Amino acid sequence: MFSLEGRAAPGLYLMAWLLCGAGIALAFIGISAVPGARIPFLLAGLLCLTSGLASAAGYQVLARSGRDSEAYRGPSPVLAFALAAIIGLLLNGLLLGQLALFDPAAPAGLLVGLLGVALGYVATIVLLVVRTGALRWSEMGWPSGQARLARLSRDALFGAVVTVPAVLPVLLLAGLLATLLGVAPTDRIPLIATRLDALLVVAAFAVVAPVGEELFFRGFAQSAWQRDLGPRGALIRGAFFFAIVHILNQTGTTFAQAAGGALLQFAVILPLGFILGWAFQRHGIAASIAGHVAYNGTLLLLAAMAR
Repeated sequence: MFSLEGRAAPGLYLMAWLLCGAGIALAFIGISAVPGARIPFLLAGLLCLTSGLASAAGYQVLARSGRDSEAYRGPSPVLAFALAAIIGLLLNGLLLGQLALFDPAAPAGLLVGLLGVALGYVATIVLLVVRTGALRWSEMGWPSGQARLARLSRDALFGAVVTVPAVLPVLLLAGLLATLLGVAPTDRIPLIATRLDALLVVAAFAVVAPVGEELFFRGFAQSAWQRDLGPRGALIRGAFFFAIVHILNQTGTTFAQAAGGALLQFAVILPLGFILGWAFQRHGIAASIAGHVAYNGTLLLLAAMAR
């Protein structure tokens, strides 16, 4: 039953539901509207959803404030991801869509799009996790105090060493599943015509995407779940969450094609999520970032050689 009785902040709880409901309704109206009226409804819907999800996250912080000191007291990582994704969508919709400052299919547009997503992650974690005291940066694996460069280098080397050997088995698995499912792996690398294009693509795939995703999925989400579930449960949930999120941008001309692409993406990303999560638990965020950078960088190199 929907009830406000006994809620820690009933007004905030009700506001979250109302704003989210209004945001979803406006978004559906915008999708169904004629082109001239589509943008205002979509923008209003995203803004309502942002406010509603932020209210829901704030409510969870208040509702969980009475938990044990060792338990996680912040907003749900799933809820935080939804908020971060909408913030990134608003930024990219403004820069790549409404203002059309960059071509989304070009290397510069790719970099700007991934920067928008990363900024959504950073804003959500800073405002709803760090500023509320749910987790400190040091509790999310980031080095603090007199962290020596040698130790960080060892952590990063460990992450790269355990991740790069997984590239070949993952590619073989992708090829096998693609053949069985009758789908082709998605190639998201834009056309590279100049050295600047190559630099922008490397920065997007091998720097911005790994840092932003590790900041959120390992540093925040896995650390939060580890408080309540323990290392093993957090590793499993974090890896599955990481894989599920990566299928959200799969598309296809038919349902079967889209479903096959989603299954392929999930099967390929899941092992990477386990490896990066394990590296994070062993050596902190430097290991998982370096592992992610090495993995994406190796895929870029192989793609360039294939082209």
